[in-house]
Amino acid sequence: MTATDSPSVFLGLDYGLRRIGLAVGDLAQKLAFAHGTHVEGRDGSIFKHLLGIIEERGVTTLVVGLPLKTDGTDGEITGKTRRFARRLEEEFSLPVSLWDERFSSQEADRWLQTKSKKSKEDRDSLAAEIILQSYLDSLDSGESTR
Repeated sequence: MTATDSPSVFLGLDYGLRRIGLAVGDLAQKLAFAHGTHVEGRDGSIFKHLLGIIEERGVTTLVVGLPLKTDGTDGEITGKTRRFARRLEEEFSLPVSLWDERFSSQEADRWLQTKSKKSKEDRDSLAAEIILQSYLDSLDSGESTR
């Protein structure tokens, strides 16, 4: 299999100041799956953690949820998210797509309502899965990435 034959593998990130939800997916299956949550101060360097996933899974593209306000304008954390995305590009030399994540956390909460033991980490990794799945779905529909 040549490099051009290898499948596109995506790593989705739901960026937060304390926790970063993670999800992986590929273009062949067009499915995203939650891949845990990195917790600042507990799990070590986020960049070292991501490097392990990138190497293990053969990630070719990073998709970072962009936290816009409901009216589509930048919110308080939007600038920090954009800076984080630029740093990801610099650290890993991989393409990084910013993807509108409005309502992904609320959707994750709805999905988790049936679980008796919910955690913020479950919510963050599920939000990352929702963000990445939305991105993968948009590739089929021809919707442009942001």
